[in-house]
Amino acid sequence: MHRRALLSSLAATTAALAGCATRSGDGTETSTTDDRTTDQPTTSDGELPEIEAGAASVVELETGPRTYAFSSTAMHAEDGVRVRLAFDRTATSDHPARLVGWLENGYDYANTVEVQWLPVVGRTYGRQPRGYDHEARLHFAPTENNDLAETVPEVVRDETGYWRVEDVGPWMTERRRFEAGERVRLEYVLVGEPGMPGRPTGQYEFRGPDSQARVSVWDTTSPGSDADSRFAGRSVPALSEDAATQWFHDSDESAVAYLKPARERAELDAAVDFEFVNHSHESAQCGHWNLHKLVDGEWFHVGPGIHTDDCRMAAPGARKEWSLRAFNADPVPCDGAGGGCAGGLTRGFLGGGEYAVVVGFGHPGDQSAALVELVGDPVDITHTEDATVEVEGDTATVTLDRYGDGEHPPDASLALARTSDADERLLPEQVMGGHELQSRGSGLRNALAAMDEGVDRVVVRADEHVVDGALGYDEAVRQFELRGEAYEVVRVDAEE
Repeated sequence: MHRRALLSSLAATTAALAGCATRSGDGTETSTTDDRTTDQPTTSDGELPEIEAGAASVVELETGPRTYAFSSTAMHAEDGVRVRLAFDRTATSDHPARLVGWLENGYDYANTVEVQWLPVVGRTYGRQPRGYDHEARLHFAPTENNDLAETVPEVVRDETGYWRVEDVGPWMTERRRFEAGERVRLEYVLVGEPGMPGRPTGQYEFRGPDSQARVSVWDTTSPGSDADSRFAGRSVPALSEDAATQWFHDSDESAVAYLKPARERAELDAAVDFEFVNHSHESAQCGHWNLHKLVDGEWFHVGPGIHTDDCRMAAPGARKEWSLRAFNADPVPCDGAGGGCAGGLTRGFLGGGEYAVVVGFGHPGDQSAALVELVGDPVDITHTEDATVEVEGDTATVTLDRYGDGEHPPDASLALARTSDADERLLPEQVMGGHELQSRGSGLRNALAAMDEGVDRVVVRADEHVVDGALGYDEAVRQFELRGEAYEVVRVDAEE
């Protein structure tokens, strides 16, 4: 039905029909238009609703065990358009879930907006979740209170209890000329495709040329994963005294946030994918990823060596993917942007054992984690390619290419010897591959690689970055244990 025709018919409708729902011959319920107009989220003087920018807007349906999370409530397009949309009511037996808001020309001059290309606003259908057919689509169906609608579709409640449209659009105007700063009302109901089988869970994407939005749908009563874990019932030590951890193998279908591994056991060399899912009503943060190894009941951090200084967020309904590319020896480098290495960690020199992938997203815990067993040989400690080794008596001298190169930073040296005391324990995985800036982490690696039988002391000649990487910035002595042997490393004169 066209918008003008609908408005004309509303004027002729008697007040006795206001707020009613009628049942059609096939058993479906049809929403009447008066129900939508009486709940307009306007102020008393008719102003447009104020929608604050946020990560997501969430409602739990009353028509079935489903939760909707619309993300985000603020959208921007290259042609100066600003959009705000959020749920103002959920779906009941009387009406579908509704979103209200506005579209504004952000320029201080008149502007023609290509409405048809704006996700949700003009491109009102969303792609189906992975694994479902073409009928699994959601639609933002405009109501008569949408200033950009040319057609207002009929929506019905089908035999499964969920609301859907009778016919698919287009419903919206293709383009419109806006005055400087002009703002218009938007109002939609979120409904399914004609013939849609219930309400499949997953993520529905609404895409435009330069922006996109998403509706995440999950089972309200069972938001967690139904996958079995080979580590179920396993007790592991705490990863941190300061942060509570939600483990995948301890989670069940009631978990609202979890980190799911694609597999929990792999033979090196291997790639293992992980996905964090947030089915809570709140954003989770701060989401940096880390890899730890469990040895003798203690966790050791093995990567990455550095993080960006920011706090990342996972909105309600968000899914964050991450991949671990694990190698027993030298890692195979990524082949650029198409090499499948974005959004993950490539780590060489990982030995067999149990590892934890940890992400700083969680609810109600501070972070989420998943165990994975990597099967492979122990790590060998070897020299870097730029190392030259000379042995004289019981002393080995390792010289790196950066020593004596005349470039910043200045030359520096360290010495390694066996000792009887140790303040900390290191793993071969940390010595061999624990630094993204690999050259800075090469001091201990080359010193330990030269500590053969008959060698009691190793001197590594490099520069200040390498020495600081081995001892810590401005530290003179470090004592540690590796594979049951205690060592002491100290700074020495560069000329030694």
